[in-house]
Amino acid sequence: MLLVQQISKHEVLLVAYFIIVVVVLVVLFILFFYTFQRRKNKLLIEKVVAQKEFESTLIQAENEIQEATLKNVGMELHDNVGQLLSVAKMQLRSGLSQLEDDKKEAFAEALETVNLSLTEVRQLSKIVNGEVLANLDLQDAIQVEIDRLNRFSHTNATFSLNGSPIFIEEKEKIIIFRIVQECCSNVIKHADAQNLDIRIFYEEASLQIMIKDDGVGYDTHTNTSGSGLINMQRRAEMIKAQLVAHSKQGQGTEITLTYQPPIYETA
Repeated sequence: MLLVQQISKHEVLLVAYFIIVVVVLVVLFILFFYTFQRRKNKLLIEKVVAQKEFESTLIQAENEIQEATLKNVGMELHDNVGQLLSVAKMQLRSGLSQLEDDKKEAFAEALETVNLSLTEVRQLSKIVNGEVLANLDLQDAIQVEIDRLNRFSHTNATFSLNGSPIFIEEKEKIIIFRIVQECCSNVIKHADAQNLDIRIFYEEASLQIMIKDDGVGYDTHTNTSGSGLINMQRRAEMIKAQLVAHSKQGQGTEITLTYQPPIYETA
């Protein structure tokens, strides 16, 4: 009887040891799996963050290259083309004064054409040169673009301002203007619109720009985003702004840009 009890106790201990070993193995497996998954998730997050940083750096580099190119173009327009047109204007004016009255009309028209060209070159040199834009308020820069569009396109462009302007850093201001400029260019090239309306809404700590046209529009369910809209979205991401496009076939397009300047702590 005693032998049977000893054997039973021995079996119970073996079972207990087996259970303990199994529990320990299960716990170790769970810990290993948890650690592995945590490490895997961390690596995935680091990969995503690194990819976003790379894309952000690439976009920033592309934007800097573009701005440098536009700056050179603006300087060439202002210093070289502008100077040549100024000389041509003076020569035409000088020649006009020496002509007989019945021959002045053709030269007067040529002088007016050169004068308009000179004005356009000077305005164009402003909106392509980032350094010049940096010295303009955002609404003033947009007004220059609106005036240019009204002079040389069949689209009637209007602009309105609501609220009091807020401070925007120069870099962010130029990016916002480039988004508006890209949008206007897309409307002129592709929308076949009669009217283009741009509205700025300033609030205490945010800015919203609405750009609306009455052009052909597109079906957002079947049409993929064109390169122009992609460029605008990439620029918006650079300054952590939100850009939303709404469009319907035959009912025009509305693009809304919402931007909130970063808050800097003062010492």
